[in-house]
Amino acid sequence: MLNQPQKLSLLKFKISGLFLFLWANTLFAEEWVPVYEEPRHRLVFENDETYILNVKLEPDYVSLYHQHKADILYVTIGGTTVWAEPLGGKRRQATVDKGDLRFSSDNHPLPHIHRVGNIGQTPFHVIGVARKSAVTKGGTPIEGDTSGMEMAMEKDHASVYRIKLAPGEKSGLHSHNLPYARVFMSDGEIKDQKGKSSVVSAADYLWLEKEGMHSYENAGESELEIIEVQWR
Repeated sequence: MLNQPQKLSLLKFKISGLFLFLWANTLFAEEWVPVYEEPRHRLVFENDETYILNVKLEPDYVSLYHQHKADILYVTIGGTTVWAEPLGGKRRQATVDKGDLRFSSDNHPLPHIHRVGNIGQTPFHVIGVARKSAVTKGGTPIEGDTSGMEMAMEKDHASVYRIKLAPGEKSGLHSHNLPYARVFMSDGEIKDQKGKSSVVSAADYLWLEKEGMHSYENAGESELEIIEVQWR
């Protein structure tokens, strides 16, 4: 049986352990930020259904630990060699190429906390399109002629299309009945079905709640590449 001094000593030990546990957990919780608060993960658009990030990591940049809570499609505008390190986990290195596509849920369950470092010689540049909640508007996501739209990725909640058009080439006439995002992979000029032309640049993006019958025509002098992510 413990005497009074031993009981007091044990109580002090338990209290000290409790404070240490609480302090460690508070410190641990403060070591990360939401992804859109990481300085190089710039929030450029947000509504009730989505947010879009313009992410650009210069060579040798190491991000803060940040949390991915929503599923994000990352469209690689400028690739290089990077590493990713889960909070409390091991660092993994990968080479990412221009045009690579990936969802934040591809390699780990969400929510997920990690940091990223650019160990390449060029900036790591991606556009991230996040899905904050399920689309519940109903209807068929895409209707019409989807020729020229190559299915690049497909998940339960999204289809990702890659569109490549040579100068003068057109896509099929189709409509989107649910929200979707469009990301341009290259500089160029695009013409719609009404003949209206627009100059576009790599990393330009659009979010559309839906869009009636439309097509794309490459009105420029070099190949035009577009990524579309269609939520469903």
